[in-house]
Amino acid sequence: MLRLKNVARMLTGSFLLSAALLASSQDPEQTYSDNNNNEGSNHISNKSTAEEFISAFYSWDATQLKRLMAADADAVAILYYQGWAEAANYKVTLRHPCRIETNEVVCAITVTDDFGSAMGYEATDTFRLTLSRNKIAAVTFSGDDQTIFEELVQWITEKQPDILTGPCLDMFAGGTTPAACARAVAKAARDFMTDRGKAIL
Repeated sequence: MLRLKNVARMLTGSFLLSAALLASSQDPEQTYSDNNNNEGSNHISNKSTAEEFISAFYSWDATQLKRLMAADADAVAILYYQGWAEAANYKVTLRHPCRIETNEVVCAITVTDDFGSAMGYEATDTFRLTLSRNKIAAVTFSGDDQTIFEELVQWITEKQPDILTGPCLDMFAGGTTPAACARAVAKAARDFMTDRGKAIL
């Protein structure tokens, strides 16, 4: 069974969607801009690519998502998350323009989903993208889900552990059933809220 702290980190969105993606022949110091003299132009181009990435992610276009990644990218984690998000009915309520922060492009997207709908909150996804040669070379992701989600994870571990060894086995770490996992967790969230309400009464 997955350790609780690992499950909580994955489910609350503070997991890394990483891709050690830079070609071995590339200069190791060249992680963002291929030409410092054209930094402004590269920033504009990279922001545009980041916006395309966000559009592809939330329109469930896996083909376009992979097209925007570097050729040697390991896209397994981000594609798993996309499958999870689609099954959990993520809907964008506020899309902030992507912005440059040092050597990354940062995109913050506020969404509603089946988890938040069941437990009464909405969350903001923050993607941090590193680009190389106008391709996405690395992605990290974090979410600001409420603390009630941590309570849900604890409840699942105690009351429905088969979710973690069944549809959510190896979630975000090579698992192959993101949609089934998301739907199982969403149902668990509804069951959890019912159980919670009874406890309060």
